Amino acid sequence: MDHHHGCESGGDGAHAELEALVAKVPLFAGLTHEQISEIASRVRPRVVPRNQQLYGAGDINPYLRIIHTGTVKVYRITESGHEQVIRVLGSGDFLGEKAVISPSASDHFAVTLDESEICSLDHEDMRSYLLRYPSVAFTMLETLSARLGTTEEQVSAMTGEDAAGRVAAYLVGLADEYHRSSFLLPISKKDVASYLGLTPETLSRRLAAFEDNGWIHLHGSRRVDLLDIEALRLV
Repeated sequence: MDHHHGCESGGDGAHAELEALVAKVPLFAGLTHEQISEIASRVRPRVVPRNQQLYGAGDINPYLRIIHTGTVKVYRITESGHEQVIRVLGSGDFLGEKAVISPSASDHFAVTLDESEICSLDHEDMRSYLLRYPSVAFTMLETLSARLGTTEEQVSAMTGEDAAGRVAAYLVGLADEYHRSSFLLPISKKDVASYLGLTPETLSRRLAAFEDNGWIHLHGSRRVDLLDIEALRLV
């Protein structure tokens, strides 16, 4: 079961701790201290263990959830019964926005990949903030627009590019996002394969081929050094 975070038990110190959490969330970056204090009084923080489902397909999800620490995988189950990773969310990200805009049954699953501290806001409260605080509505729109762009790229890659192109574009995208050429994969190779619409075996073969070409170097199960980003951009 989820267990409530210590900062939820009353007192000024607890409220100040929640204010500090809310203030760090990009969604609320444009708000005044009073507005942040109001939201802090409405959020419910929880520490959620690793591998716990937050909600599933068919569930009515009544909350906007904001991730303070940890990682959450969002995925669907395809008609053939395979898991298709849609996105992986981390610190500062939110999920469950569909419930805020139009309450309906979820069409996907959300599960924690590691122990995560997550704050929940009732969708009625969140709807009221969107109407009253334009900066929150704008930031949410900006984030959802960026996610849509990423999803469109993902669909286009799956229908157009071959496996090598998908894997190369994914690695280059991570390097661009992290602003460095050596990084840890944010998810397991099995989940990367699912995200790219490949079998784990195909992903392993493509990574091995890139390593043979001298374009990348793999350490253990997650660390990747990109040795020739330009070559990868041209795949």
